[in-house]
Amino acid sequence: MASQHSEIFPLDPAAVVVGPRIGLFWPEKASALGALMKRDGQNDPIKVQHKKGEWLLVTGLHRLRGAIEAGLDTIKAIEVEGSSAELALIEASENIHRRDFGPIERALFIREIAELAEERWSKGHENLTPQQIGQIKRWEREREKAPGVVRADDAAAMEAEYSAATIAGLYGWQEEVAESLGLSPRTIRDSLKIHRQLIAPFEAELWELLARSPLGKKRAALMELADIADEETRRLVIDTIVGDDMGEIKSVSDAMIAAGAKAAAGKVRKAGDSKWMDGAGTNLDRLSASGWRQFAPTLVEKIKPSALVTIRDAVLARIAAEGGVEAIGADDA
Repeated sequence: MASQHSEIFPLDPAAVVVGPRIGLFWPEKASALGALMKRDGQNDPIKVQHKKGEWLLVTGLHRLRGAIEAGLDTIKAIEVEGSSAELALIEASENIHRRDFGPIERALFIREIAELAEERWSKGHENLTPQQIGQIKRWEREREKAPGVVRADDAAAMEAEYSAATIAGLYGWQEEVAESLGLSPRTIRDSLKIHRQLIAPFEAELWELLARSPLGKKRAALMELADIADEETRRLVIDTIVGDDMGEIKSVSDAMIAAGAKAAAGKVRKAGDSKWMDGAGTNLDRLSASGWRQFAPTLVEKIKPSALVTIRDAVLARIAAEGGVEAIGADDA
């Protein structure tokens, strides 16, 4: 079990080594903390481990980076000891109740705690599924109750469930994590679903961008994203959300429509030539007059021979409608 020394001591923040972290780094938060510590002092020490002559960071990344940015000579620290798993649990447990957490970052910490808890539950029950392990633990808890507390028929039913392994989705370690963190089983399940569907399948760059987007900070939106069964479609919709530089996408539904994964309400999704003509028209509308003149030779080369006469007639009719060649010769750029 991890242990902690009570003594608080000063460290040079530049001398603290930062290894892989569970959560995300928010530069603006580090800057704010650094300015606050410079003005008012540091209230909460960081936690470090001394290993092979180095001080390794366990918790307090934003305080550490903030202290460095603010130019502080020292930072208050507490030394902790333990295995890698125990120190990871310290980091996750200390961060899990932060009020500034988004659902993606919460999912990262809950997944870490859940994995550690699952390992503990699994000891002595190798080769069983998490569902089966959960049933075993439930039955063991009930079996330990005094005779008469559990009715015989209820006990028989539970014994059958335990033996047949029929309770899908019952994870004993979820219950343990929920109890230890003061979180509801639903919060645990939702966080694990977010991790399984939106974090685990994709590269860190993608889900980090999602975490920093407006929709990525909303649990309901993430659960809607997680419900997209097809992984490639899910990736496409996430790409659309994180690429929304103009702030036009307000919902997952908007993103699905923009990504072509869903038809807009009241509209029929177009396919074939209609779809491509709409796309070509939208792109050509963006060209300036000078851009049109530059692109004209390429456009002519792209025309299929069978359509040349039709396009010629249409161009001549348009010129006439605009008042002739002389009228349109001074088109502005």
